[in-house]
Amino acid sequence: MTTNHGRAHNSGWRGLGESHIGRVRHSNQDAFAVLNEEAVWVVADGMGGRPGGDVASRLAIRAMTDTVTKTRPRDGLPERRECLRAALIAANQVIHEEAGRKPELAGMGTTVVAVTIATAPRPVAVIGHVGDSRAYCYRQGALIQLTRDHSFLEDAVAEGLMSLAEASAHPLRHVLTRALGTEPHVEPDIVTHVLEPRDLLLLCTDGLTKMLSDEVIATVVAGSPASLPSLCSRLIEEANHRGGEDNVTVIVVRNDLTKASQDVSFPSASP
Repeated sequence: MTTNHGRAHNSGWRGLGESHIGRVRHSNQDAFAVLNEEAVWVVADGMGGRPGGDVASRLAIRAMTDTVTKTRPRDGLPERRECLRAALIAANQVIHEEAGRKPELAGMGTTVVAVTIATAPRPVAVIGHVGDSRAYCYRQGALIQLTRDHSFLEDAVAEGLMSLAEASAHPLRHVLTRALGTEPHVEPDIVTHVLEPRDLLLLCTDGLTKMLSDEVIATVVAGSPASLPSLCSRLIEEANHRGGEDNVTVIVVRNDLTKASQDVSFPSASP
């Protein structure tokens, strides 16, 4: 199991991430970055069943980290939106070009979900994603999903062709309609969510959401100790307890002006 911490951003929003191989997979194709100084957090999940999933997720994290640290965006909402979009598009280009140079990596891709926080004039989470890794906001006992999966069945549900219950049990429920790196161009979804001081943000790969329903995730968050390391560990432990069928990675972010740690990015995860 791997964990990393980051130095507190002057806005007070601070995150921590953890990754685990799970109980079934032989390697961990997840990767993540905690960039607290820039108020940016990223989770990537290499596409299972494709060559180079672990390569794609690491390349995505590295490219996004490079873009963010070079850009150093201001705290305004337009700047944060543009920085996140540019980082995702840069990651897509890097992955696609690497696959073009190496035939053994043809078709590699990864899902990505990232969040940054604009603090002026009030805190707003800016969420960018491609694929089915998700972002949530936990607020006063309720878990709010902030992203919409780019999947075949999510589209079917949105179009009224299938109920949510039917989709949850469908054998094709994890087939993606969009991923980072599989095509020369991709347009990430960028959404915003106005934050309250006691909100908690959660980024995760589908290794968590395949094992835990939103209701169970909310229950685990509500019943966990207040510390970020304990919360990350409890979520991963629960996913593994219920089968651990995939790699599982989570990042949790909250407003905490009282704690600080060193800024770290973590381009690859190990058990």
